[in-house]
Amino acid sequence: MIRINYRKQLNNFLLDVDFSMPDKGITVLFGPSGSGKSSVLNLIAGLDDETNHNSNVSNFILNNTVIDDTNKRIKLKPWVRNIAYVFQDHRLFPHLTVEENILFGYKRRNCTLKPRDLIEAFRLQPLLSHIPTELSGGQKQRVAMVRALLSQPQLLILDEPLAALDFQSRQELLPYIEQIHKELAIPVIYVSHDIKEVLRLADYIVVMDKGTIIDQGDIADLCISQPLLTQQEGASFILEGRVSETIEEDKLVKIDCGEDILITAENMQLEQNVRILIHARDVSLCLSPPKDSSILNCIGVCIEELQTDKNGKLRVLAKLSGQTIVAVISHRSAKILNVVKGQKMYAQFKATALIK
Repeated sequence: MIRINYRKQLNNFLLDVDFSMPDKGITVLFGPSGSGKSSVLNLIAGLDDETNHNSNVSNFILNNTVIDDTNKRIKLKPWVRNIAYVFQDHRLFPHLTVEENILFGYKRRNCTLKPRDLIEAFRLQPLLSHIPTELSGGQKQRVAMVRALLSQPQLLILDEPLAALDFQSRQELLPYIEQIHKELAIPVIYVSHDIKEVLRLADYIVVMDKGTIIDQGDIADLCISQPLLTQQEGASFILEGRVSETIEEDKLVKIDCGEDILITAENMQLEQNVRILIHARDVSLCLSPPKDSSILNCIGVCIEELQTDKNGKLRVLAKLSGQTIVAVISHRSAKILNVVKGQKMYAQFKATALIK
């Protein structure tokens, strides 16, 4: 794990963060605008100013190298931290070609990565002679990512790299971001406040609000415990599965989550791995499958835990082939159905969801 601890007075609030992130995969720093996410990134990268330095607290160790330590008076300069930073606005050199941008600084690093391999992986061969003004927003970001990776960083920072792109460009760029940590052993810290991006990319999540860390952990756990993450009232949950069938005439996709479920989706491919976000308020429980219903999904589950939420309703956690399903029902309904731990029931929910 990578430990990050910073305390600094900003213009409008006190930033006080202390969290750990895995040394591999994509860690998403998530929170509303103004919560301090970009300020944390700037501290990690060493791009913060020196004001109020005596009141600051910093402790950041990366791969056994002390990057920041207030007590030891250590504060490495940005260019020796071996951290790559990709901004929203890509920051390419406008007078250089794509190839020149990609190779800028490459020869000054002892990089074992081969430029041609990354150029091919990010499909930039046809663009090498172009200058940035001739590129789309998504193409510019791909160039910025390859340039960053060729510095062979120990940590890659992506600060809302999709925020300035249109929907189609975002969809085109997402697979390249996924590819980074799947093919290269580089931990990534990714800032976003878009739940769809988070669903698709996150291996681990750190949730921020008003300059502090309010929770961190696996995405499946935090969807249940942190409404701020899904921007919905009450709990949500994630099911992970694989596309086993596409039903084009009904615009439905069948997902194997241990049990088959149906969702409304388009442009899904067979064998594609997906994550499905479902809100607990959209799930109902019954003792037997209804004979006549417009709800397509009715699956057998085993009740695992009962909790009373802050609104006084009963949160029911059940298991589906090792994955957790959550429903929110009234205590009266629980009495009528005799909902108890270990009981076998059926969970119903509509064929709609957010997709990874």
